[in-house]
Amino acid sequence: MHKLLLTLIILTYSLISVGQKISFMDKLVSKKLISEGKELFYAGRTSEAMLTFKRAKLKNPKSGEAHYQLSVAQFYLRDYYSAHENSKRAEKLISKKKDGEYYYYLGRIYHTVNLIDSAKLFYTKSKDKLGPRFSKDYDLDILMQQCDFVNTEMQKGVKNICQPFSRAVNSKYDEYGAILIYNQKRLLFTARQPETTGNNINYDDQKFFEDIYRADWDEKVQKWKIDIESMEDYNTEGFDALNFVSRKGNYGLLTINTSATIEKSTASSEIYEFEADEEDSSWYIDPIKSESINTSYFEGAATISDTSYDEDENAMQTMIFVSDRKAEKSLTDLYSVQRIDDKWGEATPLSEINTTGRETTPFITGDGQFLFFSSDALNGMGGYDVYYCQWINNTWGPPINLGAKINTVHDDTHFQYFPEYDLGTISAINDYNGYFSYDIFKIDFSATDFPFVKK
Repeated sequence: MHKLLLTLIILTYSLISVGQKISFMDKLVSKKLISEGKELFYAGRTSEAMLTFKRAKLKNPKSGEAHYQLSVAQFYLRDYYSAHENSKRAEKLISKKKDGEYYYYLGRIYHTVNLIDSAKLFYTKSKDKLGPRFSKDYDLDILMQQCDFVNTEMQKGVKNICQPFSRAVNSKYDEYGAILIYNQKRLLFTARQPETTGNNINYDDQKFFEDIYRADWDEKVQKWKIDIESMEDYNTEGFDALNFVSRKGNYGLLTINTSATIEKSTASSEIYEFEADEEDSSWYIDPIKSESINTSYFEGAATISDTSYDEDENAMQTMIFVSDRKAEKSLTDLYSVQRIDDKWGEATPLSEINTTGRETTPFITGDGQFLFFSSDALNGMGGYDVYYCQWINNTWGPPINLGAKINTVHDDTHFQYFPEYDLGTISAINDYNGYFSYDIFKIDFSATDFPFVKK
């Protein structure tokens, strides 16, 4: 009886609330909050903007603009399900003044929750509203091709084979760049967790700075155990990301950026290398001293091939890295540089691969025959996808998408391949109880027929 009475009271209150008129003052305050939220959003303060839009929505629950702006902020903060709910509500409440950008964001939001047909419909409406010139700026043709690509992969019945590492490693924060060494007994990765050195938070996205983490496999309990203290000597108060480690664990490449910290030992993100001491395995870290590699722009995410020898017995290696030194024409590009007898050559852009979008997180196989990387401007599933190229006739062949076996409609980056284990690792935006963040995954290639998998 008490439960029935309580239910009736709740229903009565809900009906009164729904029918309740919104005052002129509340509507005015809502509009003011939306304006403030937009200013915060365009200033890069997305978390604050989201909270402001939420306040606007509370003041005027019937404001389609409040729901829409909130959905866009939530989209950028990877709160995809909430973004989808608010975008659906905005679509019902806004009856006119729907411009091309409005449909663009609805398309992006529906894309992230895998409602591909609806996403393509919104992209089509956006293209019609924006016209050819502005449609190109919004990459609408690429986005529509991505919808077609996803549908084709789904029609083939392709299943994703990436398996997340356990929650002993993955958390609600971002983890990426997984590297396996010592016969898969040690896992090295980068994360943005509260334990970050210096406890610094990035102003732009309100997330913790990057640090390098190490986990060791405990045979007794069959679990990964993170050893935070082991990396304390190598993490700075800035951004620290581990990009490559040799299979013996005695050499590696890192990206370090302390420009936003008190110490400011770097002007921007720069590529460092380390060599491990033979006795105690401690790292000796130094920046790469080459003006062709490290500039005043962003450089990082470096990978390097094994040493090979030419006809004159010169020791040769190829390093691929990321730079935004030509950001006025393209966003981030891949660059290649040769090291011959410990001397760095001139870094050159990989023009056969780079687009006007973003290319990032490359990985080159030890023999230098295959290059993997992520891009958000080539045909794929959505967001960043992983592609590979093969070295043929002294040039890189066309990029090939790894398909839905590996990629998703979200960002997929930091791919690495370990032929000795028949495994790969990848970082991807993962849904954990409705919360989306970067997690690290393992890929079993033993039953696949990719050209780079050696049988």
